[in-house]
Amino acid sequence: MSDVDVSYAKKRFLAAVLLTVIVVGSTTFLTTYLLSSSFSPSNTLTASAQVGSTFLAHLRNIESKNDSAVTREYADNATLTIRATTPDNISTAGTHSGVGNISEYWCAYILCDSDTAPFTIENVTYTMKATGRTAVVNATFYMNGSPICKFQSLVTVTASYVGSGSKWLISDESWNIRDVHGTLCAGSSSGRM
Repeated sequence: MSDVDVSYAKKRFLAAVLLTVIVVGSTTFLTTYLLSSSFSPSNTLTASAQVGSTFLAHLRNIESKNDSAVTREYADNATLTIRATTPDNISTAGTHSGVGNISEYWCAYILCDSDTAPFTIENVTYTMKATGRTAVVNATFYMNGSPICKFQSLVTVTASYVGSGSKWLISDESWNIRDVHGTLCAGSSSGRM
C-alpha cells in the first residue's frame, strides 16, 4: 500500500468517526432537549406530584385545625359534601357550596370548635389522575380520636382540583365517613368500644 492510499484511508476513517460523533451527539442533544422541554410544570407527572403534595398538606391542615390554611385550599366556587355515620363530632351531613360556606362548616364543626375532640389522620393511601389543569384524588384513611373521645372512622375522600396560576385548588370534595368501632366520649358510648 502506498503512502497516498494510507493517508486516504486514515482520512476516510477519521471522517467516518467524526460523522458518527456528530450524528450521535446531535441525536443525544436533540433528544435531551426535546424531552426536557416537554416536562414543563403543566406536565402530568409534575402535576401529579404537586396535587399529591397539596392533598396531603390539606389533610395535615385539617388535622392541625388550621382554619385559615384549609379555607385557602378551595376555589371560590368549590363544593364540599360530607356524609357521616358518626363519630359524634362530625354529626352534620350535607353539601356546602362556595368557599365562605365551606369555611363556615369546617370552623363550626371541626377546626374552630374547642369542644371538638382531638384526632389524628393515619394510614393515608391515595391515587391521583391529572389531565392538563385538572386532577382528581381518591383517598382512604382513618380518623382516630383521642384522648377525650375515642373513635376510629374510615374515611374515603374524592377531591377534584383545578390549576389556578401556580397552585392547585379544590373545586369539589366529597367525604364519606364511617364509624368503625363506635364512639366513647367522656363516659358516654355511642356504639361498641
